[in-house]
Amino acid sequence: MTPKELWIWSRAYRDRIRGEARARRVDIYSLASLIRSMVWAKHPPRYDRVFPEDTRPKEMTAEQMKEQVLALNAAFGGRIVEA
Repeated sequence: MTPKELWIWSRAYRDRIRGEARARRVDIYSLASLIRSMVWAKHPPRYDRVFPEDTRPKEMTAEQMKEQVLALNAAFGGRIVEA
């Protein structure tokens, strides 16, 4: 690795670490805001009203379901029997 490549790599690494730290600070601030509003609320909203995307069931197509079954079958040592 040349000195220039090392310098570029170190700058990219530093920028990535700073970006991750910035994202963590945003997450912590958001969590603090949510906690504050939940603590002072007389009737806090239910979890599924606050985070509706977490409670929605994930729909699988028939092909995705078949792939999942085949993967689980292989993971548990099963074999495929053609009928």
